[in-house]
Amino acid sequence: MNTYMLLVLTALFCFSSSTIKCAEANELKLRAREKMRKDKAERQLQANNAGLVFSRGYVCITRQQDFAFVIPQQRSIVLERGELFDLNLLGSSTIQSGGIYDPADVQIIDRLGTSEADNFIIPRGRGAKLNEQRGQFAGQRQPKFIPQKDPGFFFNGECVATQVAGPQILGHSCLLNLCLGGGGYNCLAIYAGSKFVFNPLEQVLFSPSTFIFVDNNSDKNEVLGTVVPSLPPSYPGTIIGGTGLFVGAVGYVDVTTITGSTLTPARDRNVDNRRSGKDKRDAGILSNLPQAGYITQKINVVTNVPLPVAP
Repeated sequence: MNTYMLLVLTALFCFSSSTIKCAEANELKLRAREKMRKDKAERQLQANNAGLVFSRGYVCITRQQDFAFVIPQQRSIVLERGELFDLNLLGSSTIQSGGIYDPADVQIIDRLGTSEADNFIIPRGRGAKLNEQRGQFAGQRQPKFIPQKDPGFFFNGECVATQVAGPQILGHSCLLNLCLGGGGYNCLAIYAGSKFVFNPLEQVLFSPSTFIFVDNNSDKNEVLGTVVPSLPPSYPGTIIGGTGLFVGAVGYVDVTTITGSTLTPARDRNVDNRRSGKDKRDAGILSNLPQAGYITQKINVVTNVPLPVAP
């Protein structure tokens, strides 16, 4: 009896601890978003006073093969044996390269994980048959179709996490290129260094994985694809110059992610063990669970140089 009570109290403690950490993360996000709204209004006022009269919106769509999330080598833990909570994301980076499109040509539709189009074929192991699983996209939306890409219009660069609290990113520093024609030589150089509160592993740490494997020996199977990944917050950037027609450009941009991919292909041992006493898998990144979906970003540009319309 005492052993049973101890197990119950331990489970409640783990659940409460995760809930508190999740609430703290949400509070940080709300504060960061409120600060960004105030900063955006202030920048708009400064731009009007400085004579930055040219503004235009663009849409960037990035494929999965053109996006990478790089985690630095972990010297203090062994990921296969440790926990994802122990990850230190300081120095981790996101690298992307996507095409630029006219917002009028891009239609975003709901993808709620309720149709056959949201099913993914995933191998169940060597020699096993393919298994169909259902997943959720971040934001539960995706582009309806991808327009023809102009090779001279693209958005690429790298963002590095410069302030973290374990797996929670608190700030980043980005160097980005927004190229708008001229065969890819008319580019705006953008620096973005600000608060950026985001946990790319949040749903893994506090929830089951996107793709839930069915245990035929258990009666605790859950509905597939119930976890909806979070979208990263928007962030501001400063135009620090350019090339081609944009030499001497100054101004600012705002980047907002409106669609995202399925969940990071990772598992956390503690979450799995709380779901099922039989599940003893360690924490780790599973390469056989690919992410799917397009990453769509709205880019609003205000500058002192005329801006072309995207093709």
